[in-house]
Amino acid sequence: MSIDFDVEKLIGKLDIIQKTQVPFAANQALKRFGHLFKTQLLPNKFNDSFDAPDGFGKPVPRTLNAALYEADGMTLRLSIKSDSGKGVSPGEYLKSALYGGEATDTAIHSAIRNITGMYPIPAYGNLKALGALTQYADIRPAYAAKVISGLEQNFVRKQQPGSGERFVASLDGRGGLKTKAVYRIKGTSIATIFTLSSRKTTLKPVFDYESFVRKEAETRLPSLLSLSLQRAMASR
Repeated sequence: MSIDFDVEKLIGKLDIIQKTQVPFAANQALKRFGHLFKTQLLPNKFNDSFDAPDGFGKPVPRTLNAALYEADGMTLRLSIKSDSGKGVSPGEYLKSALYGGEATDTAIHSAIRNITGMYPIPAYGNLKALGALTQYADIRPAYAAKVISGLEQNFVRKQQPGSGERFVASLDGRGGLKTKAVYRIKGTSIATIFTLSSRKTTLKPVFDYESFVRKEAETRLPSLLSLSLQRAMASR
């Protein structure tokens, strides 16, 4: 989204000399607001608003550092990083959280769906008890790989289960397991680590992102602009 504004509506009437400094002062004010938005305002809002299901988890650094800004003249453009790097890009990952709609698949969600034909929903309490989560309540990559490998053996190679740790997806309740879930089995211990659904999870927006941006801009830009204009006039 972009932010444009009328200087005199924000800080009052300007004289002729002040008006000559408006383009520079406005650009500087927008840059300061963009930096503040990227480094403090949006990360703080994420920390206050985002909770993983079942109360586990918090935003990861990749999410907290996802905002981008660009001041072009008297217009500020705000966006979320779209480069993926490893896995899903921050912009794609945050899309359903900020605007609602179908939840974005992570690598393990996509893998389980490809194997089972169903959409997985993490059982965060059990995963945490098994030590499968990071400090941010993401599933550890090594654990995710182990789950996927175990399910591939179960579904593709049809190997007989051994005596160690196994991962099994039950779609029909056979073997005494409840239907439509992924289980971790070790000895006599059986734990549900994902439930399986025929429908993809649909989310409501965690907060109104665009309203948040507008409110912060309306609150902070007048003082930032006044300060930038004072500095511009002092340096003439």
